[in-house]
Amino acid sequence: MKENMNESYQTAFKAASDVASDAGQLVIKNMEKMIELQMNSARMYAETMFGNARDVFEITDMQTARTYFEKQPERTRHLVQTMAKDSGALMEIGQSYADEAQALLKKSSADFGGVAKAKAKKS
Repeated sequence: MKENMNESYQTAFKAASDVASDAGQLVIKNMEKMIELQMNSARMYAETMFGNARDVFEITDMQTARTYFEKQPERTRHLVQTMAKDSGALMEIGQSYADEAQALLKKSSADFGGVAKAKAKKS
């Protein structure tokens, strides 16, 4: 009986550690995706900001000022489109994480259910 209990605990522990490992890997994978997206976004926003600042410093007369201000709507449109694209990508990462976490939860429930059933059959 002691061997059966020990075996049941070992099986349950292995199933739990496998689930913990899978969950940890899932979190790390999705964090990497989010950080990469954020770093790329930060880089793009910084480049846009510095480019715009450089253009301000190149204003020397009314014509260059006019040209600068005429470019602003297009720059703003591009920035808004990029922000929308980044938001969509972030939502996809979140949805993917939710789907994978749900699948992992179902798998772990089935694994633990199998351990419980096996223990019940042995008893």
